[in-house]
Amino acid sequence: MEVGARYDYGFQFALEQLQIVFPDLDDAKLGELDALNMIVDGKLVLFAPTNAA
Repeated sequence: MEVGARYDYGFQFALEQLQIVFPDLDDAKLGELDALNMIVDGKLVLFAPTNAA
């Protein structure tokens, strides 16, 4: 649980840095970002583990 919290904290910190370096970025779009998203066909989707057998 603690590792996950640290990972999320680091991700949020990276988003804050983006907002400082690129102040013209759309805050609504940044709000859609999540540490558990993945890119599928050029779109952000919620990560869903697959059962690999």
